[in-house]
Amino acid sequence: MHKKRVLLAGVAAGLGATSASAEMRLAVTDLETVVVTPTRTAQTVDQSLSSVSVIDRDEIDRQQPRQVSDLLQGRAGTSLTTSGSFGKDTSLFMRGTNSDHSLLLVDGVPMNSATQGGAAWEYLPPAEIDRIEVVRGPRTSLYGADAIGGVVQVFTREGEEGPPRVNAFAGGGSFNTYEYGVGVAGGTEDTRYSLSAGHFHTDGINVSEEYGDDQRNGFDNTSVSGRLSQRLPGGSELFTTVMRSEGTTEYDDQADEDDFTDYLFQALRGGVRGDITERWFSELAVSQAKDEQDNVDSRGETWHYTERHEVSWRNELYWGTDNIWSFGGDWRDENVDTYDNYDETSRYNVGAYTQLELDLGRHDLGGSLRYDDNEAYGDNVTGQVAWGFDAADRLRLRSSYGTAFKAPTFNDLYAPENQAWGLAGGNPDLEAEESASAEVGARWQVRDGYVDAAIFQTDIDNLISSRPANGLEKPFNIGEARIRGAELEAGAQWQEWQISGAFTYLDHENRDTGNELQRRPNESARVDIDRQLGDFSVGATALARGRSYDDPANDTRLSGYGLLNLRTSYAFTPEWSLRGTLENALDKDYETVSGYNQPGRAVYVSIHFEQE
Repeated sequence: MHKKRVLLAGVAAGLGATSASAEMRLAVTDLETVVVTPTRTAQTVDQSLSSVSVIDRDEIDRQQPRQVSDLLQGRAGTSLTTSGSFGKDTSLFMRGTNSDHSLLLVDGVPMNSATQGGAAWEYLPPAEIDRIEVVRGPRTSLYGADAIGGVVQVFTREGEEGPPRVNAFAGGGSFNTYEYGVGVAGGTEDTRYSLSAGHFHTDGINVSEEYGDDQRNGFDNTSVSGRLSQRLPGGSELFTTVMRSEGTTEYDDQADEDDFTDYLFQALRGGVRGDITERWFSELAVSQAKDEQDNVDSRGETWHYTERHEVSWRNELYWGTDNIWSFGGDWRDENVDTYDNYDETSRYNVGAYTQLELDLGRHDLGGSLRYDDNEAYGDNVTGQVAWGFDAADRLRLRSSYGTAFKAPTFNDLYAPENQAWGLAGGNPDLEAEESASAEVGARWQVRDGYVDAAIFQTDIDNLISSRPANGLEKPFNIGEARIRGAELEAGAQWQEWQISGAFTYLDHENRDTGNELQRRPNESARVDIDRQLGDFSVGATALARGRSYDDPANDTRLSGYGLLNLRTSYAFTPEWSLRGTLENALDKDYETVSGYNQPGRAVYVSIHFEQE
């Protein structure tokens, strides 16, 4: 089998795509990165009609992140805010859309909160992650509600054919931080497995003098992930994946000294997949997502538990080399349990989609359509069309137009009134937020580098008010927002150098008020440089972020800032390595949320074992 097809089959099987059928799609000879999130089918990045970035395990090892936000901050079209650091509230903004307009998938499991709307990015453990795919632009026509800005899919570690291989690490550093973990992975021709676990602890920093006391606010996280697949007689495959993260994070709440949250964040998925015929691949899966939080602060004890169950069926029909008709459906059931009685505590959603990908020589066409019927807010139809053109041997042009919607949360619809806390309660008459997005892009790809550029516009209608002027006013649908922007991403490997960079420009406006959207910088940039020097390596990440406003009225301005992070590693045997980072090397003071501090200069050292 051709080496490229071997790569695609392996990656596709590991990422939950197809296996034998996917091999028909490729006739190129160079090894390239394979993604599955943009279309739910396996394709190389240069084949994609979407703006997509991939962060693989090698890059994660080089970056040595303490949290997933370190990996995502400053990427093309992406910005984050955190209320402090180390396990504190984190919001991801993709192409200027709201933080709850980005869909998080963990091994295919949707993880956005049914009550809060956004995802708990702060609880994702970097040690358990094998790769991250970031798709910018709407994807509701494939994944359902919430993907107005894009989709981030996290894949946990997976096993490969071969004897058991062990990996382990331990380290520590500033703020009384320490971490450790161990994992094992391997497999046979028919069975593959992976299991890993880790623990992270830090005393943290005092996240806020304005909203709390002068004590540090710590964070503990214990995580475990696993994958298991078994090929059956006839070629079908049984599979299951799990990722679980739990612990405690401390925060500040009006000078109370015992403010903390005990949390649980879990994704579980399993099913069967395989080729029904030589050209028909099918997958049937069930999944469960849990997001649980128990809070203790000056207001007393509160809790929010959300749980989602899903049954999904996915099919791919192949003809020719690169033509695919995909179709499928899913049934989702969401349930909440809170400290306060909601008017409704469950709802279901039934969805069906279809997608067509056509190879027309130098042209590629793609189109998708999805219908959702939700018990709470009615039905929605979304769609997307895309076109690609090979303008030259290494230059590919693309354009797309798509619609999407954001579902009202349980808090938006059903939360009870609580005058003591200034909460007005939900509004069951809310409509879903709706958007229309257009994009034009180009990608220049060579063997050792690439440049990808795009311009885009998103218009959002029926925005749900998040902070009414009257604290006891129920949420309601307001007018519209318009977001325009441009992004540039590039990467190259030259001799022992690895260089990548990204730049994003945004022009965003609430069309009703004329104000900028809150906490979104107009400009952001990131540059990563690494150099291999025999057994040593050195590297640096430079981040720059322009000014933004903390509030919808644009009264509170957040200053721009620049950061420099340094790193090094030394492999003293083929299996053992020593790594170190100097974060915020210039000791900058900055905020991404008004009144909440970020760490100053910090040093971390760790030792790693990776069995070959």
